[in-house]
Amino acid sequence: MMCLSRRKRRRGADNRAQDGAPEQNAPNKQTEQAQDSARPPANAEQAADSQLHIEPPVQELSKAVSDIQSNEKTSDAADTPAGETEKAGSTAGTPDGQKKASAGEDEKILEKPVWVERPQREPGPFVRAVHNLFARCVNAVYDYGYFVGIQLLRSTRGKRRRLVHSMRSWREAAAARRAKKTFRFRRYMRKSWNELIAPFTELRAHYRDYLKALSNARRYGTTSETSAIYFRIAGFTFSRLWRILKTLLNYAAPIAACVVCVLTIQYFTGRTLALRVEYNGIDLGYISSESVFTQAENDMKARMRLDDVLVADPTQQDFAAQGQQTQNAQMQANLIRPVYQMEAVREEEPTALYAWVDRLLGVPRVELSDADTLTNRMIQAVSKSENNPDGFAVEEAAGLYIDGTYIGAVKDGRALLQLLYDMQEQYREPGDEDADISFVKKIQIREGLYPSGESGSIRPLEEIEEILNKEERGKKMYTVIEGDTPIIIAAKNGISLEDLIAMNPDVETSLFPGDELLIANSVPYLGVKVTKTIRYEEDIEYTITQETNPEENIGYTHTIQKGEKGLREVTAEIVMIDGIETERNITNRTVIKEPVNQIIEVGGNKPLMTIPRDSTGTTAPGAWAWPTVAGSINPGFRGYWGHTGSDISWSGCYGSPALASADGTVVAAGWGGAYGYRVIIDHGGGYQTVYAHCSALYVQAGQQVSQGDTIAAIGQTGNATGPHLHFEIRINGTPVDAAPYLYS
Repeated sequence: MMCLSRRKRRRGADNRAQDGAPEQNAPNKQTEQAQDSARPPANAEQAADSQLHIEPPVQELSKAVSDIQSNEKTSDAADTPAGETEKAGSTAGTPDGQKKASAGEDEKILEKPVWVERPQREPGPFVRAVHNLFARCVNAVYDYGYFVGIQLLRSTRGKRRRLVHSMRSWREAAAARRAKKTFRFRRYMRKSWNELIAPFTELRAHYRDYLKALSNARRYGTTSETSAIYFRIAGFTFSRLWRILKTLLNYAAPIAACVVCVLTIQYFTGRTLALRVEYNGIDLGYISSESVFTQAENDMKARMRLDDVLVADPTQQDFAAQGQQTQNAQMQANLIRPVYQMEAVREEEPTALYAWVDRLLGVPRVELSDADTLTNRMIQAVSKSENNPDGFAVEEAAGLYIDGTYIGAVKDGRALLQLLYDMQEQYREPGDEDADISFVKKIQIREGLYPSGESGSIRPLEEIEEILNKEERGKKMYTVIEGDTPIIIAAKNGISLEDLIAMNPDVETSLFPGDELLIANSVPYLGVKVTKTIRYEEDIEYTITQETNPEENIGYTHTIQKGEKGLREVTAEIVMIDGIETERNITNRTVIKEPVNQIIEVGGNKPLMTIPRDSTGTTAPGAWAWPTVAGSINPGFRGYWGHTGSDISWSGCYGSPALASADGTVVAAGWGGAYGYRVIIDHGGGYQTVYAHCSALYVQAGQQVSQGDTIAAIGQTGNATGPHLHFEIRINGTPVDAAPYLYS
């Protein structure tokens, strides 16, 4: 291929040389070049190069540059004059010139770059098949979309036409209606305007005629004729003005009626229906309803009902005197009947227009009285005066009410407030400046008129203080929290342990968090509630993890990692009533030190339920089973001096089976002195159980038992007064109360 292309280029060069006039010896040069190219190569390497035509890129680049230079020389030769061309031809005709020309042509041919057209690689059958399949899919999708679009256009063409037609009809009808309404409105306005200005137009039209007639009458007529014209002008003017007034009234009257209606509604809305009260011939003012008078009357009777007023240490004479005084006061109050009269009054300050109307109608402006104000006026109405010499004496005082009950009154209200404040502050401890202290009961102090004198309810402040410091009947309860014991509960509430046990006989045998205990049969009359925020540090219990070791016996324990308690700061809001905490709400916890969990290796194939779950010592519910088939505890732990267990018995219990309370290994089975025949089981973790006073033993030392296994029979051996099972739980060798474990 490369040889053929080179031959084609040579033939093209020969043709160009033949066409060019200045080069006469060009055929000879082309012939020599063809002969040189047809000569065999000098050696094998040249032959290989001529067959392969492999030229390095640098050589190809140099050939391209030489070709460009030769083309430039050819263009320069074409532009030279004729003389120079002949000279060049003569020079070329010489042998030296021919050799140079032929050498230059050979070099030019060799330096031309060779362009090889590489054949394109045709795709394989799989690629062509995929390409055809893709083209078919695209065409199918296009055809389907085109078909669907055409069908939609065809199917909706009629609907679109009907829709466009209906919309056009609707718009035309709406435009016609608007035009019709606009025309009617304009015609109505034009007609109304013409009616309004018609009298003025008519006056203007007749004005010149009347002036001309008046001028002629003055000039040629008599005085009577002139006067007649004046009367005609006046009558015509008044008639036309009346027509104008009627037209204006047709428009102004409805507007004026609406304004008057609105003003009337506002006027009567600002007025209030009230009751005017007259009591014992004295006008007491206005109240909103009869219920206000009823409340005031009850309050007045409460102030005069001296038998209900508390006395610190009442005697029989006090009760008799108070009863007589109350009876007299109530008889006097019941003989008086109020007189009501309903009136329309105004409470708020009205506007200038409404104030003028109120003065015209005689509507008073008043302030409605509340129950306290009316009570004072009623007491003043029945008090002793010149017009009422049989009344009782009253004075201005401050009455004390507790939960709505009238306690008494004092003349100095500020001293009473200070007394109540001091009663609260005695519960404030140092550092509790932000504590909220209040009374449990609702306290009210009402200033007003109160009966005075020997039969009155006004008392000295010391007597009121004595009443407030007394106690009243009532149960005072305490809620058990975690960690409480009977002696701790007694110390918290300031009572002896004997009094606590006397009021709660089962406190020693049954005491669980959440239980309520009676700690007093009386409570302070005026309880004080203190709410404050406290901060304290508490331990964080660590958890206990068990790792089983089947190679060891049940009950074997080994501590792999010791546990350490953590520490945290707790912020809590506590509520105390009369110095006793009744409620505690934790608001924040801040960890100071994280706990370190304890890891214990236990024998057997499963964890021991008797080992506590954390450092609090509490075991899982059901870890300790009831050690007998029936019965109850009596007496319990420390039921008498030296008793370290819980005795379980029932009628006919002799010979009944004693059961293992938990899994473990028997460490002792035999005679135990005062215990009689007894069995001791080690449960691991420092826990052991003792089953004493047995009549028979069914296990031996070293034997492994499971929870519920029969280990002995209940008996009466050792120091026992009757058949029963003496059951103990020991922690690190120290007996503890077994009841909380068995009942958990």
